[in-house]
Amino acid sequence: MQAAARHHDLPLIPPPTQDERDPLRWPRGLKLAALGATAFINFTANFAGSGLSVATPVLQAQFRKTSNEVNNLLTFNFLLLGIGNLIWVPLGVKYGKRASLLASTLMLFAVLIWTAKETTFDGLLAARCLSGFASAAGESMVPSVVSDIFFLHERAAMMSGYTILISSASAIGPLLASFIVQYSRGGWVDYVWVCAALAGANTAAIYLLYPESNFNRPEESPHPISTPGMHLAKVETEKGETVRTEAMSRHCVSVVEKPWMSIWKTVISVDRDVNMLEVFVRPIIMLFRPSVLLAVFIYGTSLASQIIMIFAFPSLLMAPPYLFSSSGVGLMQIPAIIGFIVGCFAGGYATDVITAAVIRRQHGAVYAEQRLVSLIPGCAIAPAGCILIAFACSEKLHWVAIAFGFGMVSFGTVYAPNIAITYVVECYPRVAAECLVTINVFKNLVAFLFLYTAIDWVSARGWMQVYMIMFMLVSLGMLLAIPFYCFGRKWRGEVIMDRIDI
Repeated sequence: MQAAARHHDLPLIPPPTQDERDPLRWPRGLKLAALGATAFINFTANFAGSGLSVATPVLQAQFRKTSNEVNNLLTFNFLLLGIGNLIWVPLGVKYGKRASLLASTLMLFAVLIWTAKETTFDGLLAARCLSGFASAAGESMVPSVVSDIFFLHERAAMMSGYTILISSASAIGPLLASFIVQYSRGGWVDYVWVCAALAGANTAAIYLLYPESNFNRPEESPHPISTPGMHLAKVETEKGETVRTEAMSRHCVSVVEKPWMSIWKTVISVDRDVNMLEVFVRPIIMLFRPSVLLAVFIYGTSLASQIIMIFAFPSLLMAPPYLFSSSGVGLMQIPAIIGFIVGCFAGGYATDVITAAVIRRQHGAVYAEQRLVSLIPGCAIAPAGCILIAFACSEKLHWVAIAFGFGMVSFGTVYAPNIAITYVVECYPRVAAECLVTINVFKNLVAFLFLYTAIDWVSARGWMQVYMIMFMLVSLGMLLAIPFYCFGRKWRGEVIMDRIDI
């Protein structure tokens, strides 16, 4: 029996079961290794997907295509990155997340080898679409893995790792690609070989380090819980009904060691109780949940405001008055990386601390909307970054102004989406993967609509209009959190709060 000290003055939520298969009882080191192996899928996917943005002038010359045609190599990869969730996640629910993640990374490895060897534009476009599809598995399943293996007080911090790997790859990819394209003899092809090597290593890491985490956790009592000892207590629900509850200790977890050989022997774990048709349909049903729509809007607009810059950087910074080289364009990703790191802390560990403080302030009441309070400290940073980019790019201000704006927008790409996703996972823990399918499909669709027209939109309307619209949309996402905090529980039909002894 290993004692688990209260974290932020909270007990363990959800309480671990006595079942040795319960992933909440895995050793801490195994949990972190499993999260690292699975979350790195998202880094590999976005690293491969975004890096070619700095090679657009080279690709235009090589294949004799327009900038919009070359842009399709990026936008359709991004679109399939969302659509692929509709296939990989149901397979993960039925046959196990481990099997689905292994199949997807192995497919990505093979497709990236094809991409590196492809010599025609149409073939390259097809390969890019398939690499987006193969990359999709991690986007929705990794947050579900976090929900499987970590307690409530750990989830935002762990989710921030997932979010920063997704976001930072879109900056690190172009940064490294810019040097490879400029100085390597193979150019962008050499970059794709690097991506293939990452995908191969990722496949091996998942096989070696990630045990299957699917677990049918018993339904928790929805009414208040007391923890100091076993006793009966009367509590009153929001409807005015009085219920009696039996409480038990929720501060210790008995760790179950998991031999490495037991991980390697199992690849597929079939759940015969799962109806595949129901699992395929469920993400569409979840789209109509208000909290899921909020997460789609926040994530989609935050992501679009950052990726528009990545796609438009070459045309902006290689032209007068900046006249940047390919490597110079890549170095503009450094502010984004700084923004991601700060956003990771603010949207992760700091969010857990704020949420725990809200629970204590409300005398132990626990409900998902408390997570939204943590949006307050950083809610103005990304909108302010949009305004700075609008003026800096429109008026051709010094590149330092653009860098600051880009860093602020990048902060918002990690900060707000991480909080929104954690909120949804806590709203619907039993269908977290399906919720994330819905979020990822539709936030990628929202971002795709902006990205598909980004170059033409900026050329026709100018930076000022584009980023003032993005300012309005990103700000609206922050403001929508207010009615959700006030009425979110009522909208999703929750009428009884959990209450923990603190």
